[in-house]
Amino acid sequence: MATTRARAGFSLMEVIVAVSVIALLAGVLTPMVGNVIEENKKSRAADDCKAIAQAIGAYYDETGTYPPGMQADATYNYANPSYFGYGAEVLNTWLFEGPKKYLEKPIGNDPWGTPYSYHCYTRSNPYMDVAVFSHGPNKACESWDGALWNKGKFGGDDLGAFFDFTR
Repeated sequence: MATTRARAGFSLMEVIVAVSVIALLAGVLTPMVGNVIEENKKSRAADDCKAIAQAIGAYYDETGTYPPGMQADATYNYANPSYFGYGAEVLNTWLFEGPKKYLEKPIGNDPWGTPYSYHCYTRSNPYMDVAVFSHGPNKACESWDGALWNKGKFGGDDLGAFFDFTR
């Protein structure tokens, strides 16, 4: 009489096939997940820049002037961590900490850990009044250029928003 034995586990071949399928799926899904995460960071940075630019615009609408910034000059002030060692967080004094909050949260760093840059210039036309931008994933400032801003653009992988009272 033949007896049948109950199988106790997986064969070596079944384990190899299962591991191979899991490795293949991980190899395909990992870059996709990385791209989704990077796109979410870009979207958050763009939203932050838009919120900052709109807050600067709301400040202008109520006061008739832009925040004076570190330069104490509402007609020309700026912040760029690459060049000056500080970023748009200096505007928290006027946009978040003052008697009226123009922002829901204080200005911090972009999703890549770099402070946002901004530039206010109203001394002559045809310059864009306000540019607010993130240095993007490569953390390099590629947009400190009024000619680009006047075309509504940023350089390299920088991204941001504008506010212009006159346009």
